[in-house]
Amino acid sequence: MIVVNPEDANHTFDIIPRYYPSEIVLTLYNEVTQLSEIVNQLFIINDGIMTVSFTYTFTEQAKYQIKITDENGVVFRGKLISTSQIPQDYKQTNNLYVYE
Repeated sequence: MIVVNPEDANHTFDIIPRYYPSEIVLTLYNEVTQLSEIVNQLFIINDGIMTVSFTYTFTEQAKYQIKITDENGVVFRGKLISTSQIPQDYKQTNNLYVYE
């Protein structure tokens, strides 16, 4: 799962793609609104790792499906969540329930 911070507009993540394309299309599918959006991106491949950078405004706790394609098919498919919590300390119910 890819984790992004909604307080930032610029996002970067690293993946290992199924194969190494020359050009890609990055599509974000919002699981709540059920809308897809193609996002402008830049990517580089270094030592087998693809680093993708893009600009997008996320809302807190939004969940997306991410798909990277090229003219030959799907390069990468995964999940993305936006949260300002530290990923190691992430709790889906953070500050929603208080136990006494």
